[in-house]
Amino acid sequence: MCKVSWCTNESLKYKNGSSKAYCKVHMQYKQYAINAPVRPWLMYKVEKVVEDNLKCEHCGFEPYVTYPNENKKRLISLMDVDHIDPQIKHTPEGEQPSNYQLLCKHCHILKSHEEGDFKAKKYR
Repeated sequence: MCKVSWCTNESLKYKNGSSKAYCKVHMQYKQYAINAPVRPWLMYKVEKVVEDNLKCEHCGFEPYVTYPNENKKRLISLMDVDHIDPQIKHTPEGEQPSNYQLLCKHCHILKSHEEGDFKAKKYR
């Protein structure tokens, strides 16, 4: 099975028959989100990119539409994955697609300020 906790797809196989860590969809993290294995929320972003569904879930900004001639990798960097409920971040239930949303940089910054994420935890 794929190493991504919410994925039920079978992982790819090496030529010798042994299993790789990720399925066909999530193996693309190497192309779109290099450090995704240690940051599970980035696999959500990889899924959105593979589905060609790179759209801010708050304001509706679509980088592919706004910048049709721009390189895909550069457009991906305009988007962030946000934890909807930051209180359960880094817990098994907090690292599920139901707690993720894809936001443009502007919406993510505004939400983070609203939640006080820019402040050290001891000052919140």
